[in-house]
Amino acid sequence: MLTRVALACVWLLRLLPLSALAVIGNGFGTLLYALGRERRRVCLINLARCLPELSARERRALARRHFRAFARTFLERAILWWGAP
Repeated sequence: MLTRVALACVWLLRLLPLSALAVIGNGFGTLLYALGRERRRVCLINLARCLPELSARERRALARRHFRAFARTFLERAILWWGAP
């Protein structure tokens, strides 16, 4: 049932303009960064290993940008799945 509700929400999102999806995606990504403690930890560890030249502050900023971009990309998929050809 929860899956159907989630799919219905994503289906409705396809009706929104891309700029609105970007705003919603940024908010959702910020929420994911704040609440996804384990995912955030793994992301920061990976960034520290791959980009040791960045400061911890720069890595946190990059991780935040990643979570926002990930959420925007997920929401934009609604257009790909159900948009008009």
